[in-house]
Amino acid sequence: MKRMFSIAGGLLGLLVLVGLAVVLAMTLDQLREGAQPGFQTFQSPIETPTLPPYPLPETPTLVPMPVPPCLFAGQPVPAEPAPPLEAYRFSEPRVVLTHPSAIGIAGWLPDGQRLLITRLTPDQSGEYIETFNVKTGELQRYGEWQGFSIVSNPKPVWLASAQAVAFVDVSHNKQNVLLISRGEGLPLEEVVTGLTTSYLAVSSDGRRVVFFTAQDRPEAFDVAQAQRQTFPFTLPLTPWQELSALGQQFGPEPYRAAWHPNGDQVAFYNDTGFYLADLPSGQICELDLGFEKSEARYGKRWTFHVQWSPNGRYIAALTTVGDPPVHFTDLTLIDMNTGERRYLNLGLQYLYAIAWAPNSHDLLVIAKKGTSENGLELHGLYFINATTGYAKEILADHQFVNINIGAWGIAWSPTGQAIALACPVVEPKEHLMIEGRLCIVSVEVTR
Repeated sequence: MKRMFSIAGGLLGLLVLVGLAVVLAMTLDQLREGAQPGFQTFQSPIETPTLPPYPLPETPTLVPMPVPPCLFAGQPVPAEPAPPLEAYRFSEPRVVLTHPSAIGIAGWLPDGQRLLITRLTPDQSGEYIETFNVKTGELQRYGEWQGFSIVSNPKPVWLASAQAVAFVDVSHNKQNVLLISRGEGLPLEEVVTGLTTSYLAVSSDGRRVVFFTAQDRPEAFDVAQAQRQTFPFTLPLTPWQELSALGQQFGPEPYRAAWHPNGDQVAFYNDTGFYLADLPSGQICELDLGFEKSEARYGKRWTFHVQWSPNGRYIAALTTVGDPPVHFTDLTLIDMNTGERRYLNLGLQYLYAIAWAPNSHDLLVIAKKGTSENGLELHGLYFINATTGYAKEILADHQFVNINIGAWGIAWSPTGQAIALACPVVEPKEHLMIEGRLCIVSVEVTR
């Protein structure tokens, strides 16, 4: 009898095991058919469609919702009083620093006396990253990076809250690494590895730095808390099949960023779109830069360089259409209170760099204005009123050559009393740089 119970128990156990195997197989089949992306710390605001009840479709498709356009509810606000263009007096450029190779200007420090600069190491591929005091001539080195050149546009950023510099370098295993330097003689801090782009953006308080380890997911590093943060949204990635509708064949280019002066918004942009992210709400919207449909220009306008006015009212963007190398660049000004968009045509083919005056009313741009008899590209400085769009060339009698240095060859001091620009000496026939120079233009306003 005990043997019969034993056999029956064994058969019952076998049947249970078979039943469990069948259930497990069915469950795995259903999981394969309806697999969903893994859990993420932050939920993207881009919605996905709700799947119908069982039976599941054979190939469920996740369709992201389009990013809504930016809406502007503000009424036109009179611009703050500012002196007319004719009230400004600009001195002749004064050379304050020389170097055997190129000098790049990353920006003024908040004290209005020091500049964050780079100096190309002669006969090498690296660059020194330094601060330069325009009054005392003191240089303080913060590091040296390899693998980038001034003209490729990435630049170091000043972290005012920590009195440090953040920059991206290439590691020994060919990865982009975010580094922080607190001064010469102190060890470099390796913050993040595996960045997808070398472009950084810093908040106005110098505390947080935007970077990318994935093309569509921006992150920030909080220097004060030594904490890595992921923003709660994703940026659109345009499939290559849709690029032709934008007037392009290649891309998309990596995203770049520009932080609003109040720290609550960040502009993200590449050759396929321009987006504003509101950090408190975690929402993003698309800012339309326009679409060109003429015979000479066809495609969606995009920007490769953006600067907020110091008060955050305006965005100044160097815009173009098509694939790089582009056939033109011009200046687009956007009133962020009303959304009004103005294209400024200076009658020049290429604009290279932007520098806002501290009053958020006026700005300077560097533009190509012609070529010399030897084919050397000649540049000019143009002073622009952001409210009216009126522009005029300044220092027209001074011949500038190759001062664009990417999109950051000029900077207006926080005090408004000085403009820094690269002013190298170039051999006219061979077009070779003889000497790198850093110049200061004094600014005086007469009433």
